[in-house]
Amino acid sequence: HVQAEKGIRVSEAELVLRDEADDLLAAAAPGAPAPGAAGGAGWEQVREAHAALRALVPRITDPALRDELLRACGLLVAGSGPVPGPRLAPREVDVLACVAAGATNGAAAERLGVGPETVKSYLRSAMRKLGARTRTEAVAAARRTGWLP
Repeated sequence: HVQAEKGIRVSEAELVLRDEADDLLAAAAPGAPAPGAAGGAGWEQVREAHAALRALVPRITDPALRDELLRACGLLVAGSGPVPGPRLAPREVDVLACVAAGATNGAAAERLGVGPETVKSYLRSAMRKLGARTRTEAVAAARRTGWLP
């Protein structure tokens, strides 16, 4: 009985994630306003949703759904993927996505289910790889290289 309820909750959560991913893909479709254009607020919403989806990926137990969600996140970033340059670890991208959405280290830690020191460690590592001295520079470099929308 408890297993059945847990399965239903997981299935409901997966359906919600699929719907949200579809909505995000529609928002990022060709013809959607570019960042900095009059519809820039729409891009901020896409960026925030990207961060939220990246934070949910590690919690998904279904490998097929997890891969689908990562593909959707990949479609939200510039072009077809990162340009040649630094290779970021998935958790570094997760942390940068949270930072790009305006999260503090503590808020990013809570969202990602890790400790604040872990967030700092991933952020320092990403900043080093991107040649950034500040959080803002790291986010800008990650967007420029196609790691973030």
